[in-house]
Amino acid sequence: MGISACLITKNEEDALTRSLAMISPYFDEIVVVDGMSEDKTVEVATRFGAVVIQREFSGSFAIERNCGIERVHNDWVFILDPDETLGPEFLSMLRDLTSSKGYDAYSFLRYDVLPDGTVLETPCGHPEIHVRLAKKDRLRYYGAIHEKAVVDGKIKFIPEVIYHHRGYFEDYPQEKKERFDAIGRDASSDLQGLNISSRALFVRNVKLVFHYFRNMLVGMKLYRRGPSGIIRAIRYTYSFASYGLKQYIRLGQI
Repeated sequence: MGISACLITKNEEDALTRSLAMISPYFDEIVVVDGMSEDKTVEVATRFGAVVIQREFSGSFAIERNCGIERVHNDWVFILDPDETLGPEFLSMLRDLTSSKGYDAYSFLRYDVLPDGTVLETPCGHPEIHVRLAKKDRLRYYGAIHEKAVVDGKIKFIPEVIYHHRGYFEDYPQEKKERFDAIGRDASSDLQGLNISSRALFVRNVKLVFHYFRNMLVGMKLYRRGPSGIIRAIRYTYSFASYGLKQYIRLGQI
């Protein structure tokens, strides 16, 4: 079962070199959607045999993600950012997951790594869970900024970790925050990547809250800790729901 890796880039030559050296032995195809980089990003991608799609930034990260997914040739796609790292065991596991016929997508944990090497397991007050591996025709993204995976099918949570290496400490740099806020604020409905009604989006988000609680309680095995584990699962789920709601409202995605 073939798997394609899909990344979006903009002036990422150093990070992309590390990323492609790490993942290239494990994927049948690599697709890079590049936002007209001015450094050697495209040269690096080409050197590793990646398919490069160069285009001006559309104003929506969801659109860029969807562009890459629509370009891949294999049945399965894995979504990765250049500043994320995965261990060999994680990468080797992916092909086994695609051979299972019971699921259409898989989600994983993502931990932030600060410049000093500190690993943040709950950077937003709760563990982050991201869909990254999915059947190509079942996965698309929604949201001009902080885009979210939308899966038409069954998702299985795998409690393995993707490490996101921040170039900054705990808070967003002000310039980056303002740039991201501007993208969300200025994005029209046609820049959200998918045509989803407010009602459908609300229903989806409610379902996500219940799925998140199950993933914490069962997937992360917090139930084994007894009442304290159940309380922690509830706290994490409350943080997940409140953080997500604030983010959607702030970015105009609800």
